Amino acid sequence: MGIFWDTEKVFIDGDEYFDHLIADIDQAKSLITVEIYIFNNDHLGLKIAEHLIEAQKRGVKVEIIVDGIGSYNFYDKLHGLFTSSQIRVKVFHPLPFLHPFYGKLPFRKKISAFASRLWKLNQRDHRKIITIDSSIMYTGSFNFTAEHTSYYQGKKWKDMGVRVTGINVQIALLYFKKIWKIKDYFQHRKLLRKLKLKDSKYSLLRLNHSLIKRRFYYKDLIQKLNRSKKQVWLVTPYFIPTPALIIALGKAAVRGVDVRILISAETDVKVFKTLKFFYLPFLIKRGVRVFEYVETVLHAKIFMIDDWVTVGSSNLNHRSILHDLEVDLSIQDPKNIEIIRKDFISSTSSEIELTAIHLQRRSLIDRFLSRLFYLIKYWF
Repeated sequence: MGIFWDTEKVFIDGDEYFDHLIADIDQAKSLITVEIYIFNNDHLGLKIAEHLIEAQKRGVKVEIIVDGIGSYNFYDKLHGLFTSSQIRVKVFHPLPFLHPFYGKLPFRKKISAFASRLWKLNQRDHRKIITIDSSIMYTGSFNFTAEHTSYYQGKKWKDMGVRVTGINVQIALLYFKKIWKIKDYFQHRKLLRKLKLKDSKYSLLRLNHSLIKRRFYYKDLIQKLNRSKKQVWLVTPYFIPTPALIIALGKAAVRGVDVRILISAETDVKVFKTLKFFYLPFLIKRGVRVFEYVETVLHAKIFMIDDWVTVGSSNLNHRSILHDLEVDLSIQDPKNIEIIRKDFISSTSSEIELTAIHLQRRSLIDRFLSRLFYLIKYWF
């Protein structure tokens, strides 16, 4: 297919995504790594845990990183299941009082642990990356939670994921090791040198693991918007962009680029339901078309700027740009790009397009709250 990935498959349906993932877990021979924001103690989470434990029993090394806030209920059951099966788990920046050993620490160490974790509270691991045998990788917006599947009692959320294969999966594994254990990271970096693999900032796999990379990807996104000629189609459920991004989107629309943004009417973070409207009058006035997805919760994160298409975990908000660890994958296969575009057209054609009239109908309280929440946008 190309020089970066051997194969690439896009998933629009959560059940299909997890069926393929579990099948690959069951076929694993040597190593499975999981880096996930939410690993829920629900039907799907327990099902995946069961298959990971079975893999460990047959000699596959399983290593798991979960986020301390996203997986706050991980210790209720899942942590015990994994540790009793000799599966090692690391919690990224755990919350002070949601740690199994916090209550056993001496008072001074409690204070030290609390201060350290409080300092890191705003830095989260929002990635969703699973690697299998260093040659298969899954990523996108799917967490390990039933909301993405038919196990959910309501209508499953709208997401998108990608499965890729090839030697470049080793690059994703390198940055898993950086969080996992610094010694393993340096050993794996030596391996990549032997394989003549290099993590370029122009790679199709975009990992914002450093301040330099974070700044580069932010500036690169703005440059792509400023250079866009035909279309800018964005799927972003948590839409709280920086002023520079707002200006770039407005300018693109003014010069005739087809700029469309799909946001979610419903959200699991209630502040966004009000805050997202703060930016829309400026954009709509300049010709940007904004659609609200009302069928279910929209959770996919997709950027389409002319021929450049990414699927991943990044939102157009301050958290993704400034604070959180994220991953985005540039889609290589033209057939997959066409699938994503058709899905976007289908979604926007059947959903509500917001206009200036819609915004004028908002209550005074809602307008006041959007301005109030704007003052604390840095934390969202």
